[in-house]
Amino acid sequence: MPSYSLNLNNVITTNSKPGPKYLHVDGVRTEKITGYSYRLIDMSKGEALNVTIPTEKTLTSGSLVEVINPEGTPYIYQNRPAFSIKADDIRPIKS
Repeated sequence: MPSYSLNLNNVITTNSKPGPKYLHVDGVRTEKITGYSYRLIDMSKGEALNVTIPTEKTLTSGSLVEVINPEGTPYIYQNRPAFSIKADDIRPIKS
């Protein structure tokens, strides 16, 4: 499926801890971690988003952040449309 460039502005962090994303081979999860998923809130749309980046980092809850090079990929999960978002990084915006 094609991937789409996204424009994520006005995004804040939640108090959720990042979750590891594991490599799957032939539908079976391996122990290899491929990235970490962060729960963010898009304040302009009022939507919660999961964004996966390659490295684990510490982000303060409620901080305004910049999502670097976000890319979304639509897919089907349990007969429902879903959207995966990967990015190069998530950086706090200094106020």
